[in-house]
Amino acid sequence: MLCAAAALLPCAALAADALVAELEQRLASAGVEAVNGHLTTPANGATLERLSRQTASCELPAVSLAIRLMRGGNSSAVQAHEESLRTASGRCTRFVLALASTGEVPRVCASQPSWGAAQTARELRRRIADIDADKLLRSTWQGRACRAAYVYELKNTRVTLRVAASREQAAAR
Repeated sequence: MLCAAAALLPCAALAADALVAELEQRLASAGVEAVNGHLTTPANGATLERLSRQTASCELPAVSLAIRLMRGGNSSAVQAHEESLRTASGRCTRFVLALASTGEVPRVCASQPSWGAAQTARELRRRIADIDADKLLRSTWQGRACRAAYVYELKNTRVTLRVAASREQAAAR
């Protein structure tokens, strides 16, 4: 059984590399908008999902490609790339931030829309602590900007608003 799994692993890796390689070729020949348009057609929805999973799991070629594709104007594809990069920024922060431009840091250093308030607060605090513990991230502009984006979101979004509303309700009792 273990041998069968080991035999399948290289095939899965080759399939992942083939997907990114094919999209890289399309990007080089046709540009960002064409690739994002290709990924958002109904026939290629599974391809976009696969790229998003690879990006979220920090497969470096997929992260690199997603960063470049995030710079396009096709909103549904760009949104999918941003969401997968937000997940990746919690796992391979250094790599994501090394590729992100100054204006892109707040877009990739943010919570996921699917997270609830408690999960958002926990995850943002964890990510802030990870940046604080990493000397390299603390010393770079991108690391400090990412931390600032997480702190801002933690203090000024639905996480804080819920806590403030709870305190007002308790005071009214």
